[in-house]
Amino acid sequence: MISAKHMFGLEERSMVIGHSISNADGVIQVIDAPVATMLQRDRDQLIGMSYMSITHPDDLAVNLTKVAALRSNGQSAKIRKRYIGGTGNVILMEVQVSRLAGCDGGYLVGTLSTIDDTDDLEMAPYRMWRRAREFLDVMRARDSILGADLFADHAWTILLLTYVAEAEGRIASTATIAEHLALSPTTIARWLRVLQSKALFEPVLPDIDALQLTQSGMKKVEQLLDQRLALPVA
Repeated sequence: MISAKHMFGLEERSMVIGHSISNADGVIQVIDAPVATMLQRDRDQLIGMSYMSITHPDDLAVNLTKVAALRSNGQSAKIRKRYIGGTGNVILMEVQVSRLAGCDGGYLVGTLSTIDDTDDLEMAPYRMWRRAREFLDVMRARDSILGADLFADHAWTILLLTYVAEAEGRIASTATIAEHLALSPTTIARWLRVLQSKALFEPVLPDIDALQLTQSGMKKVEQLLDQRLALPVA
């Protein structure tokens, strides 16, 4: 089992800035605005470009090898690489990329993060991930002991499951969340529409069952995870 220390690379601090979706050939189909800004380009400039054309030439071979090894709906790969920014600057980033099955060879889904060296064992991404897992563990124990029929915090559970999946480099889907909550995919889809109306989730693309939090959604989940409970003093 991969330890949280290894997964988050505790010698490095990283911060998720957004996502991209490319086709099987690496041509960008969707990219979040913060990622485009980081790459010193507009979103419209990047859509239709190959990620290979903006990857540093010295990192291209390793990048292509790791992507070629990805299996559809299998384990993701973490790629530390340099991009060539729109102004010519070299930009170091980390990409957690997965291959999602679909038509025409499927899609490459990437979660992109900035990197900053640190020895902080309580760095924010690790702390947030750990707290989210603790919430899910408590909710699972609560349902087991008291009965799941007493509780219906589906929206919060969907947010947490998607947040944890992204932190661990996995893809959250309607199917996996429906299985976790023992609800039908149709019910999950209704909740997702509500969450999308609150700008917490990106719209689900046709033929791609991949759920992603918006930047606003991720920020709000982390604001909640970072809250400290005030205990009454006797």
